Amino acid sequence: MATEIERKYIDVDFDRLREALARRGAAGHGTHFEANLVFDAPGDLLLSQGRLLRLRLQRWPDRELCLLTLKIPLQGAGGCKTMDERELEVQGMEAMRGVLEGLGYAVRARYEKVRETWTLDGALVELDELPFIRVVEVTAPEGGGASSVDRVAEALGLDRWASTDQNYHQLHRRWCAAQGVPDCASFVFDAPRRGAWEARLGLGPLSIGGDAS
Repeated sequence: MATEIERKYIDVDFDRLREALARRGAAGHGTHFEANLVFDAPGDLLLSQGRLLRLRLQRWPDRELCLLTLKIPLQGAGGCKTMDERELEVQGMEAMRGVLEGLGYAVRARYEKVRETWTLDGALVELDELPFIRVVEVTAPEGGGASSVDRVAEALGLDRWASTDQNYHQLHRRWCAAQGVPDCASFVFDAPRRGAWEARLGLGPLSIGGDAS
C-alpha cells in the first residue's frame, strides 16, 4: 500500500523534455507498451466512489509484467491527484480477468499507451503517448508531497505547460467533447498505429479482449 501523488502536463514537447532530463542527470528506464482493462461492479459502484480497479499488462521485448491495481481517492493538495494505491503482480492477464469476472466484476473500459520512464531526484517522470494525446506524469517519490512534484517540474521546465490532476478517462471525455464525437470509455490505438509501435519496440502482436466500447 502506497500513497501516489502525481500531476499531469499536457501536450509537452517530448524531445525538449528528454534534453532537459539528460542535462539534469535523470536515469532513463526504457519504453514499454501497456494494455489496460478497467473493471467495475454492477451499477458502476467503484466509479461512483472515485475508485479504480485496473488490470495492466506491460510489455518489453524480453519480458512482460501483469499488475492488478486498486486506487482509492485521498484528499489532494497542490493541484496533484492523490490516491491510496494498492498493487500486486499477478501471473497471467486472462487468468486474473477470469477471477475478477467470477467475482462479479466486468470490463468497463480498455485503454492503451506507450510509456517512457525516467527518474529524477527520486520522482518518476513518465512520457505517455496515448491514442488521443501526449502527456507527462510526474509522481512524487515515496514520502514526498506536491512540493517535490513542483521542484522536479520546475527543474525540467514543465511548469510552462498546462497541468491537470484529472485522470486519463476524464481527459478523454474532455477530448471527445472538444472533437464533437460521442463519449467513449475506451481509447486504444488503431491497428496500423499499434502495429507501428509494436514494430518500433520489438514486440509481437497481442490481442486483449474486452467488452467495453
